[in-house]
Amino acid sequence: MARLGMNTGSHISKWAVLRWVEMLLLVLLFSGTLVLINIIAYRNSARFDLTPGKRYSLSPQSVQILNTLTDDLTLTVFYKKGEGSAVRDLLELFSRTTSRFRYHVFDLDKNPAKAQMLGVRDYGSGVAEYQNRRENIRFLTEENVINAVLRLTDRSEKIVRFVSGHGEKTLGGDDNKISCSSVKNALELENYRAEELSLLQAKKIPADTLILVVAGPQKDFLPKELSLVKDYLQQGGRAVFLFDPYPLPLLEQYCKTLAVDLPHEIIIDTESKLFELDEITPLIFPEKRHPITQHSNEGFVFPLCRPVIPRANPPEHITASVFAFSGPRSWAERDTESVYEGKQRFDRQTDAAGPVPVAVALERSGTPASVAAGTDAPPRTTMRLAILGDSDFITNNYITVLGNKDLFLNTINWLAERSELMSIRPKSEPATVSMLFLTENENRLVLWSAVIIQPLLIFAIGMGIVLWRRMRR
Repeated sequence: MARLGMNTGSHISKWAVLRWVEMLLLVLLFSGTLVLINIIAYRNSARFDLTPGKRYSLSPQSVQILNTLTDDLTLTVFYKKGEGSAVRDLLELFSRTTSRFRYHVFDLDKNPAKAQMLGVRDYGSGVAEYQNRRENIRFLTEENVINAVLRLTDRSEKIVRFVSGHGEKTLGGDDNKISCSSVKNALELENYRAEELSLLQAKKIPADTLILVVAGPQKDFLPKELSLVKDYLQQGGRAVFLFDPYPLPLLEQYCKTLAVDLPHEIIIDTESKLFELDEITPLIFPEKRHPITQHSNEGFVFPLCRPVIPRANPPEHITASVFAFSGPRSWAERDTESVYEGKQRFDRQTDAAGPVPVAVALERSGTPASVAAGTDAPPRTTMRLAILGDSDFITNNYITVLGNKDLFLNTINWLAERSELMSIRPKSEPATVSMLFLTENENRLVLWSAVIIQPLLIFAIGMGIVLWRRMRR
């Protein structure tokens, strides 16, 4: 019996040891699995930004620009005590986008000598270095960093000239109804230089003009002035015409030769009131198939807009593409006098129902002379022209409304063939309120379902329960 007890005790102790070993192996296996998962997650991290305005993600334009870096870019930032974490969080967004982006952060109070050596004096400031060039950043924001990257990677001078002398919108002044000073600043941030040009005093459009802007002339061009524009475009120039509903016979006739009609009509949109706008300030929608608007997630606002209609058969070597149009409930009002009197009504006999084209992009490939001569020269784009049926959308009053700013800057960048900049720009101030806009049919559906049908349904259910209880008594 004693020997049996000893054998039994020995057997139990062996089982206990085996169970402890098994438990230890399971713990080690579980711990190893967790470590392996953490290593994989660290090396292949993924972030999901579910905030309405994508506040914790870089804009599509920033991502495109960073991906064009061919060498390492180093950003050194000096922060204030207690703000280091926020600075690193922003810089990590850049670092995750491309391995070419490197950064260093320092406490300004603890490293004054290093800051002085780099010319930094303020908290939140920094210096970007790229290919032996240096650019100061006065305040750390996504927009400021991307603008510094643009200046470092492209040193060429790009001049955008705005025609003046016919009542066009201006680049300066305090009247926000006609001033485009915000557009001028936005162009400078994307490495353009904006200045005005009087065609009446010019013998020709300067050769260094990258893009010519005609922003809302109220008076027609003189034949000599129009001839300068024609010659400029004929030689491969780039231009954008912004036409309001004013009669401009010579300019309209020139656009007709390019297979674009500018009817004397005004776009009316009854759904504009959903944005607290009047009917003569239509909502404009992007054509996603065109490069200018393919990234647009918002509509645009064109106050007092006219149609821009491409013809079915454009001249040889010219292609025309619509890149923006009015809404489905809009129309082109032919009786413009009724619009100014506030008595516009849709007439099926005379008015064109929406959607109505309001922005057309033209490209001419190859030179007609070389083609006519039968040369074997490969076709190339020699002219680009964008025609839009409004100029007010680039004024200080409207440039920040919805996607107006992106539309104009993307148009400029399409003309300049800077595809890396044709995207959605970082918002300087993220929206704090998410707004939902409903059409008239959707408003009716909400009214009937929430205000009428739902209360009636609850009332009917209640009455049914009351009657059922009475019948059971």
